[in-house]
Amino acid sequence: MISAPHFIVNPAAAGGRAARWWRYAWPVLLKRLPKATFSVADRQHSLADRLESAVGAVHREIVGVGGDGTHHDLVNAAVNRGLTQACTYTPLPLGSGNDWCRSLGVPRHILQWLQMVEEDRTILHRIGQLAYGDGNLRYFVNAAGLAYDAEVVRRSATAGYKHRLLYPFLTALHLPTYRPPALTLTYDGTRVAGQFHTIGFGMGRCKGGGMRVLPHAEPTADTLALTYAVDVPLHRIAANGWRLYTGSIGQVPGVTTTHASVITVEGTTGLEADGEYLGSSPVRAELTKARLKVRCGA
Repeated sequence: MISAPHFIVNPAAAGGRAARWWRYAWPVLLKRLPKATFSVADRQHSLADRLESAVGAVHREIVGVGGDGTHHDLVNAAVNRGLTQACTYTPLPLGSGNDWCRSLGVPRHILQWLQMVEEDRTILHRIGQLAYGDGNLRYFVNAAGLAYDAEVVRRSATAGYKHRLLYPFLTALHLPTYRPPALTLTYDGTRVAGQFHTIGFGMGRCKGGGMRVLPHAEPTADTLALTYAVDVPLHRIAANGWRLYTGSIGQVPGVTTTHASVITVEGTTGLEADGEYLGSSPVRAELTKARLKVRCGA
């Protein structure tokens, strides 16, 4: 059981609903964790600033309060500022998708979350690295995607509304008119060229609001899980959409599920990571040497 966690709150998470939720959650948390403290990100103090200040104040138990984007930013801050070995990170899911927490078995209900914390199960979580576009570098902890994955995330970011079902809704809405880009995927000596509907990879099984795109992923593995669909007819994709929620997507002809150490994608398409739209290809993905101690569920 952690005795003195420091909560870093992103009030903008879940379309701003996180700020209201936090006012009710904090008294409940404080009863069970009387030595807990918290800070809230704002325009003057980013999530990265709050993390650096907390670790500098000798807080070794950090709890990120928000959704996938919040955890994405905090982990990037931990890597960029050399803090991955200075703390144990516990996600408290309060976003629209919460896919990383789904992948880790972290419950959303506050009382169940407190029970998970009491069980004190931790892992050394791998961190992915993305080199993309014109010299850009970004890290991720759950999953990244290109082609249609990135297009849906881009549309979600401009929708003006945040909800767990927004991603699957947009996925179904725009699929009939989507034209898969011609790309070249290379991984560990294998080269595949064609029209890709999706290329997904990472350490977490879930993405897109609960879709099990990477059912073979493991957060502590030494390779990235990789799923891609190339030259698959639209009618086959539509008929097998349900498999995204059962972990059986790899059974669809034209869909490959495998593992890779280094993944490169050439051609023109978008890129997202942990539910955040980043930019465009080319892309090179691999695991970093850094690991982050993460508290998770069963």
